[in-house]
Amino acid sequence: MKQNVNRTVRLGPVYLFVLFLLGVSPVHAQVVEDLLGTVLACSLADSERASMTVAPLYQVVDGQCTAVIPDGDAGSWFADNQCESPVTYTRTSMQDYCVAASDRARLGNGLNIRADTWTLTPGNQIDFGARSLEGVTQPYMQRLVYRQVQTPRGRCDLEMRVYKSHPAATGQRSMMALHGGSWTSRSFGFLGLELTIPHYVQQGFVVYAPFYRLLDNTDSSAACNQADFVDIVDDANAALDWVLDNTAQYGSGGIPVLFGQSAGGHLALSLSVNRPTSVSGAVLMYPPTDFSDFLMRVQSGAYTNPQGLSILERVVGVSPDQANLSLSLVSENSFPARVATEGADWPAMFIMQGSADALVEARQSVRLCDALANRPLSEVDQEVGQANELRDVINCSTNTLPESTLHLFQRADHALDVCINPNVDELCLSGGAASRSLVSQSISEAARFSVEAYDTVADSAAGTNNGTGTGADSSNNDSGTGVTTGGGGVLGLNIVVLLLIRLTCACVYSYQRAAKSCSDTTA
Repeated sequence: MKQNVNRTVRLGPVYLFVLFLLGVSPVHAQVVEDLLGTVLACSLADSERASMTVAPLYQVVDGQCTAVIPDGDAGSWFADNQCESPVTYTRTSMQDYCVAASDRARLGNGLNIRADTWTLTPGNQIDFGARSLEGVTQPYMQRLVYRQVQTPRGRCDLEMRVYKSHPAATGQRSMMALHGGSWTSRSFGFLGLELTIPHYVQQGFVVYAPFYRLLDNTDSSAACNQADFVDIVDDANAALDWVLDNTAQYGSGGIPVLFGQSAGGHLALSLSVNRPTSVSGAVLMYPPTDFSDFLMRVQSGAYTNPQGLSILERVVGVSPDQANLSLSLVSENSFPARVATEGADWPAMFIMQGSADALVEARQSVRLCDALANRPLSEVDQEVGQANELRDVINCSTNTLPESTLHLFQRADHALDVCINPNVDELCLSGGAASRSLVSQSISEAARFSVEAYDTVADSAAGTNNGTGTGADSSNNDSGTGVTTGGGGVLGLNIVVLLLIRLTCACVYSYQRAAKSCSDTTA
């Protein structure tokens, strides 16, 4: 397979770096983290860039309006081939990206934003996802502040990042993507989104990716830390409100599809259940769906994952084995029971989950699927979630268009959409080469599901039934012919560190403490 060969060849420098670090203990993880943002880290990640297509901007060259792939800040830029619509573009170098991505005080806090400025972020090019980015369109990205919140520790500025195929693209679909990170961190989880966002931009989506406040004090600024769980849910609601109010400014429209990984999957599900008419559909990757089931499993002794116990304690504020199951926070976030009893017309959902996930048990997704399908929910002592094949595709509903489904992967772990080397099981959370191929197929199917879900709701709103919706393919703009290019970033090294710690630690919890709760791309 050519794709695997290329991946293996390009992995050389990073793979050697992994072998060098295999002896690093958890107490030295901070030393490894400190490498992030250095020339060494960037040069290693540079070798992992996918060859992607970029839609050009335009400059006046020798009196002619000429298509140019932007690679610098010099000169005046235009969005159209008549050089009549000026656009502000700034280059993000590998070094700039690495420094910003590894600076927890900067990432997502709205610092140094230049209004209405587009860039090509290297973070969208690191090819460590289960589905390769080779040949995919690299999106343009703009940063803005969507919400300012006064907290006891100061003003928290929450950043939104907007990704689209070209600054001038119009008629696009809308998606809001929520990062993971155990509700406690941003860097690993948010950067994990950048493995996936280009696949949706390729399908004609403008992707809106908000940051939110955090439970812990190990990431972000002081003002955005130590939030209550309800504050995080409130931020997700505010982000959805902002998207609904501002899509026209960025060339999209309609009711957005939601996407979320792990903790972000929980927030996407929360919005889908609490605001079903504001959501066209939801793609949920290994989501925590059921706080009641989590806590009952803890209190019965069935769930003992140390990292998960630590996360649950931060969420509910007490040791999970002492938590009161009647708390409103618990019942409000026990979505399978709510779906089964509240009887609303829920948005279509596409769920991906690994049976080998010890952090978020597969039963969390199975119970949600069963609730959507009006099947009985499994009891707390009933072990469910083991796929019979490498991939089981389970129907969750027949009354939505598209149908809701659960893709359950026998060998996949948490963060199953990350695969550094498909030929080394420990470096592929998809579960090895064969399973990675199936995960890649499901990621592609999730993108197609999102198009159908968006278009179905758009058609319904427009009173039509022609299946075309208001969305357009990402190529439908006046941007000229795309040109293949490359880029780089620090995400690859972040994931390398994440996975090597998985190899050298006795349990994930040790890594979660040493790496400042950066469990997601893991949670």
